[in-house]
Amino acid sequence: MKFAYFSGCKIPFELEEYGLSFEAIMEKLSVQLINLPFNCCGYPSRSKSLEISVLSSIRNLALAEKQGLDLITPCKCCFGQFKHAIYAWNNHIDLRVKINNILKTEGLSWSGETKVKHLLSFLYHDLGLAALKPLITRPFSNEKIVVQYGCHALRPFSITGFDDPYAPKIFEALVNITGFKTIEWSKSTECCGNPIYEQNKKLSLKILESKLKAASETGAAYIINACTHCQIQYNVMDMEQELKKIHISPVLFTQILGTAMGLTKKELGIKNTHVFDF
Repeated sequence: MKFAYFSGCKIPFELEEYGLSFEAIMEKLSVQLINLPFNCCGYPSRSKSLEISVLSSIRNLALAEKQGLDLITPCKCCFGQFKHAIYAWNNHIDLRVKINNILKTEGLSWSGETKVKHLLSFLYHDLGLAALKPLITRPFSNEKIVVQYGCHALRPFSITGFDDPYAPKIFEALVNITGFKTIEWSKSTECCGNPIYEQNKKLSLKILESKLKAASETGAAYIINACTHCQIQYNVMDMEQELKKIHISPVLFTQILGTAMGLTKKELGIKNTHVFDF
């Protein structure tokens, strides 16, 4: 199996361990990841220019299509942006014509057939739990955890088609096969606050504090993320004295899945001492 690998902008520079652990898992699953000369997904420009935002995404999809590949990403923000761009491309004829003309100048074109997959949807729908379970050789011991879904993949469902935005189940099902026990909590589908961190840090941290307190009140030891922006946001608690007092640790899903599959800390980019002691 082969995919065009879209890491996005944040992972290589701010969350390298997510990229390392994602790549290690894909190698373990015999999935070949192909790196292409991608540009930004276009999300940062979406509020400023729909045209630039959609062009950025469609150009990446055209690059993948030129290689005969579908695209996979561990970043939910990028996943959501691609889905928004595809929706706009399909529903705005004038925009589609303009973008196609721009792509022609690079010798590119896009038919609309390239599929975009997030890590979780690939594992759950394409690989399947039945195929993944036998690969769990070092399961965890039923410790309680909560999951953070991430907004960009869930909403709006009419565009992303990721999971039920009101009662999602994919993430819990995947985490549970590692031996952890997921428990429900009130804010699993709410925003982490990261999108407004630069514009309104005070409000962003207030949202984060509210989520951390709600998660810790469940008795969970860890909050599991499969979203680049969410993990970056939760990592902020190490720098804020008030947040350090809340007893719950953020961990990347790829790191717990990889560990349960027998991969090493080095392979998974695990360096932080606050990450649980495997």
